[in-house]
Amino acid sequence: MVKEITISDPITYEGQPDGGSTPMIDPYDGCQFHCPYCFQLSDEKWNKDIYVNLNIADLLSARLESWPKSKTIYLGSKCDPYMQLEETYQLTRNCLKVLRELNINTMITTKSDNGLIYRDLEILKSFSGNLTVLMGLANMNQISKGIKNSNIETANDLYDNHIPVWVFITPVLPYIMEVEDMISSLHPGIPVFLDKLRISKGSIQANKMKTFILGQYPYLSKKYDKVIDEGEESYFNNLVDRYSNNDRIKILF
Repeated sequence: MVKEITISDPITYEGQPDGGSTPMIDPYDGCQFHCPYCFQLSDEKWNKDIYVNLNIADLLSARLESWPKSKTIYLGSKCDPYMQLEETYQLTRNCLKVLRELNINTMITTKSDNGLIYRDLEILKSFSGNLTVLMGLANMNQISKGIKNSNIETANDLYDNHIPVWVFITPVLPYIMEVEDMISSLHPGIPVFLDKLRISKGSIQANKMKTFILGQYPYLSKKYDKVIDEGEESYFNNLVDRYSNNDRIKILF
């Protein structure tokens, strides 16, 4: 269920392994994508409803007025800022206008495949602070499409419009994704980040992922049992070996 609310602070903080924290802006709390591997599923309260933070853009101007110009803020953590709800509410668009006006360094995290980011192309192109779009290729609608993954084209279009873009294939879904072909289809100036499927045996993610594989790729069920239950990583390790001397390809963690 979608619920419209107002909030008191437009910025939250997400912990980092080194003990630091990352400032986050989430126009929405919850996600419409329901990816079975999502780390947020560990929070039982998350995504029961999707909350629309109606006043978030209105609060940003005052909250960020004295924001350090060297500090980066991230747009999208508990939501994808370009999921379909954004077409109606335009909260991401309004937040970007404020961030642009205040010259705030910004990173946008999205794997939406609906093309909605094109609506804001002129805003992104005119950003005064440092801006980077972190484009994910692991959208569940696109994972088996290889070089026809629509977010490859979107990333290339952003690059051609002189908008800094990084691509994330996170997680790599073994035996489904044509990772090498996907990377080859990206503009060579786009950095690519890879990470393995990080799911704990018996977790809610494990159960959802196994159900998904059984329904969509039943011939891979036994292989995914080994990946999830036994930590079998040969598919990903082969990619690590393949790109170990390629500075463009970054292996997370």
